[in-house]
Amino acid sequence: MTHIFKLPTTFAAAFAGLFLLAGCGGDKAGAEGRPSADAGTSAAAPATGDSAAEGGTAPAAGQNVMAKAPDQIRGIYLNAYAAGSPSRLPKLIQMADNTEINAFVIDWKDEKGIHYVGSEVELANKLAQPGELTLKNPKALLDSLHAHNIYTIARIVVFKDPVLSKAHPDWSVQKAGGSLWADKAGNTWVSPWDERVWDYNIAIAQEAVKAGFDMIQFDYVRFAEPYKSLPPQVHPRAKGDRTDAIAAFLNRAKQKLHPMGVPVTADVFGLTPNTPDDLDIGQQWETINATADATLPMVYPSHYFPTHLKGVPAPNKMPYETVHQSVGMAVLRNQRLQEAGVKPARVIPWLQAFSAPWVNKNYPYGPEQAAAQIRAVHDLGLEDWIFWHPGSKYEQVAAAFARTLAPKGKKYTPPPVVVNAVATMEKQGVLEARRKAADQARGRTTDAAAAAAAKSGREEPDAAPNAPEPGKGAPKEAIPAPANPGGSGGR
Repeated sequence: MTHIFKLPTTFAAAFAGLFLLAGCGGDKAGAEGRPSADAGTSAAAPATGDSAAEGGTAPAAGQNVMAKAPDQIRGIYLNAYAAGSPSRLPKLIQMADNTEINAFVIDWKDEKGIHYVGSEVELANKLAQPGELTLKNPKALLDSLHAHNIYTIARIVVFKDPVLSKAHPDWSVQKAGGSLWADKAGNTWVSPWDERVWDYNIAIAQEAVKAGFDMIQFDYVRFAEPYKSLPPQVHPRAKGDRTDAIAAFLNRAKQKLHPMGVPVTADVFGLTPNTPDDLDIGQQWETINATADATLPMVYPSHYFPTHLKGVPAPNKMPYETVHQSVGMAVLRNQRLQEAGVKPARVIPWLQAFSAPWVNKNYPYGPEQAAAQIRAVHDLGLEDWIFWHPGSKYEQVAAAFARTLAPKGKKYTPPPVVVNAVATMEKQGVLEARRKAADQARGRTTDAAAAAAAKSGREEPDAAPNAPEPGKGAPKEAIPAPANPGGSGGR
């Protein structure tokens, strides 16, 4: 499991460091007061999660697919090995039967390829690794989970796909000259601008729906970090800036999946709502929340530096404060999106069920830390959360789960630290991002200068002063990755 620590360049004044945990794969142990609206941001018509499709056309279904989801989503992540284990799976189902847990996120496809038997996607079958096909009878698995009233979510890793990249270098992130670009861990990535990659992953998602999954969750729906120490990324099929690529993919997915009756959701870094830009990876908060049906920020306290959140000097030891402040900015920014005429995504925070000894050696995560995170989410007025443990081990935090499912969200009034942080971000580009997000949600992705730069790896010639530029302004490493986190980390 690869842990990457980095510093952002575009938001240094507010956040001195940024901890992005880039690897959620690894071995078999693991998978990754409302202010008034600002003037002039309202679109001609609201851009909703059901009216945005590539090219500006609405999905055929024209329905509110999130209305079919439970009023409360309280979940846990199951890697493909746990979900396919005849000994482990029954224990996790029993946990759900006995607590408020009512949702499972299950690996359907990750950076190792698909995990299910019986795919009719020819390329997916060709690239499948026999030892990874742990879901032997997907329909029977889903039928069993539904019999226990468990809402099922298929996790699909999209652009971090070294298997697909090596099979199709022409679909991939390249270096100048055409050879494959690789990240610091040696992984090659496919390009978020390549529509063939979109269609491949959407076809796999469609098979998940046919098997019986209730929701599609796209992970690694982002660009690889463009470190200055690495060659510039070249994307032969670029059609806009990085945020355009992510919005266009999600729009295409909705166009194909909404008629099947399922929501399209996206995992994002926990710091995405805490920064004004796209973190150099295409994940700009307003863009994704104007486009996806739900977003899942990975707000694991162990991922934050002491400089990230004001008044939170020890994030891993302050799980309530970390989640409350970070997700609080997400809530406020979504409120302002709605006031600007854009229907925002439902926010479902990822929470931490693993200990982080590389941060605090003798500070295990147990029910107290889990309960603090849950309480923070409910104090924000949110009902949903999902816990992540790479080995799908939740016994150590299960005491934090209520015995029965019930609404718990409270009225949230953003405190000054959140209001002030969002005000600062609005001066750094979020106001314009809201305007652009409405267009992106409708499929209007036409930043020609950024596209031209990304096709060659050159700097964007006429970038806005605070805008990240392809091949430039990349984050710097802060400290080296831990030598051996022992498979206990996250994404």
